[in-house]
Order: sequence, then C-alpha cells, then structure tokens
Amino acid sequence: MAVSMSDTRTDCIHIIHSLEYGGAQRVVWNYAKFHDRERYRLGIVSFMAGGGMAGEIERLGVRVRALGMHSSDPRVIRRLRRILAETGARIVHFHNPLPLFLGLPAASLARVPARVMTEHSTDFPGRGGGRLAAPLYRRLRRSLDAVIACSDEVARSHKRRIDPSRLITIPNGVDTGYFVPRAPDPAERSAAGAGTGDFLIAAVGSLTPQKGFDLLIEAVSRLAERGIPARLIVAGGGPLRKELEARARAKGIAGSTRFAGWIADVRGILAAADVVAGSSLREGLPLGVLEAMACGRPVVTTDVGGNREAVDDGITGLLVPPGDPLALAGALERLWNDRERRAAMGLAGRSRVEERFSARRMVRRTEELYARLLDRAATAK
Repeated sequence: MAVSMSDTRTDCIHIIHSLEYGGAQRVVWNYAKFHDRERYRLGIVSFMAGGGMAGEIERLGVRVRALGMHSSDPRVIRRLRRILAETGARIVHFHNPLPLFLGLPAASLARVPARVMTEHSTDFPGRGGGRLAAPLYRRLRRSLDAVIACSDEVARSHKRRIDPSRLITIPNGVDTGYFVPRAPDPAERSAAGAGTGDFLIAAVGSLTPQKGFDLLIEAVSRLAERGIPARLIVAGGGPLRKELEARARAKGIAGSTRFAGWIADVRGILAAADVVAGSSLREGLPLGVLEAMACGRPVVTTDVGGNREAVDDGITGLLVPPGDPLALAGALERLWNDRERRAAMGLAGRSRVEERFSARRMVRRTEELYARLLDRAATAK
C-alpha cells in the first residue's frame, strides 16, 4: 500500500509467533486498537499463517502480514528484512522469545533504530528455548534497546539477566470500555450450565500445563463433596483438553463442568459467573484476571507472577498458594457463602483496573518509551 509523501507518521511493526487466541495476542490487539493513529502507523507480522485474531486486528484498520513460515526457518530473515525496509519501520516490537531469534537479525539488517520486546512471562529454566537456545536468547536480548516487563514480578525475575537501564515495567492493560460490569443474564448462565441457585465458577486460559486446570478441577470436586452446587466453565483451547475432560469424569464432576473452547468474546461468560478462578503455576500478568475485574467480578487466583499486583488480597479477590487445590477450594467456598462480599470485591476490582490496568494507559506508556528511544537514536547519529 502506497504511503502519502505528506504522511509523517512513524511506522511501528509488532512481531509475534502466531495470532491464535492467547494473552500476548490480546495485548497486541490492544496496541492495534489504542495506538495514536496521528503519530504511529502500526503493522503486525505473524510467523504462522491464520489465527483467529488476525481478522479482529485487521478490522481495526491495522495491516496483518502472515509469513506462513516456522520461526526457525532462516528464510524468515530475508522476508522480515524486506517488510521492515518497505514500510520504513523505525520501531520493531517483539512479543515473547520465538520472534526474536530471526526477527532481531532482520531488524538489524534493515537498520531499524528502535528495537523493543515485551516479556509476557516470568523467567524460568529454559525460558527462550532448551539448553542450546536459551543462552542465545539471552544474548539477543542484550542487543535490544528496551525490554518491557508486563508486571513488576516479571521484571524482578528477569533483572539479573538484563541491564536494569533497559528494563521497564509497563503493566498489561485491558479495554475498560469493552469489558464493563453488567448484571448476569439468566440465558447466559443457562448456556454456561448453571441454574438460579448454582455457584458458577468461570476460568479463561489456554489448556496447557502452566495454567494448572487439573488443580481447579480438583478444587471444584472438593466443593461438590461439601454439597456446594458448583458449576465450572472453562473458556480456552489447547493440547490438554481431552486429558482435563477425563479428569473431570474421574472426579465425578463431568456433568457440572463445561469446556467451551476458544471464545472470541468472553464477556458473556464473565458476566454470568459468580467468581472467576485462576489456577496457574506460572504467569506474567494474565489478562483473564484483569478482564474479570474490569467486568466487576471477584477473582480467586494463585499468587504467581503479577497476580498480587492486580488482586488486592481480601479486597478485590483472594490469593492462594500455587499448586494447592485445597486452598483454592477453601477460598472459593468462602465466597460461595458471602454474596455481599463478592459484590463488594467486584466493585473494588473494577476501580483498580480503571486506575492501574487500562489498555489505554499501557499503550500510552509504551508510546512514550518509543519516543525516548527514537530521540536517543537520533542524538547518537
């Protein structure tokens, strides 16, 4: 697409492994929606073709290019270099490790002056790949101009490997105009498998080991043993679906558990829920928690990653130790017994997200970082 000679906007390209539904992808969607269109022209590059979020981003008027190539294919460097050169990109923004391996060399060859990445997870053994890839990943990060941590805890976990002068915390944010509190619709509760007197627990996330959904199933089965009419709905897809369905059957709660798969719009599920639960063993700052709070729902989640920064324990929700289904069940039971407390937590959670975790705030702070990096690059010439 030709660019007008009078168009003085700065081209910024976000690079991500895929645009399948996921937390990092929803963050990219927020950048696409809320970027300053008078100052920046955004483009998105995905290594993998397809992905449910590609169309959603393009409907925002942001071009998506899918390479249709694996992140280890060396031809990616040439393709990416050509895209960056054709767009005249002055900022490249990577999301998570995989795009960095071949994307950073392409950005260097295209002489992109500002190179940034967002770390969406805390550091852990093998972050960035296996025994051989992880050291290379750490070296590549040293060539970046800035690394954005999506929570203070993510920053703390990475700071021993990244120059503190290049590490900045910009918390994840959600669209507070899209995720809003509203009264539950009986039809939505029914569709989620819950009746009037049931205790509906919702969870949002990929069905992968780090999300700990097996522990949530265990917790819900404990509630059922105590006579609590708990119903669980999980919005998300992933490789563990069959295994988790089998676990629900083994625990005797298959009839009260629904795996809804990937849902583009989870607002109906969040509105229908009495509580939104998280059982992750590792996190950065999960959007599912922030979206639930924005919708005015109390949260019960594990004390990992940036969850403590979002959830004010006892005020906007309850935090429990990771890997402890008994503690998770106990926290859920306390809220089952206290409808007024659930309502108060929901109100407090909404206020906290509006103050600290809006997508507009996230994007504005990132664009301020872009401007500083470009000024520094210009001064260094």
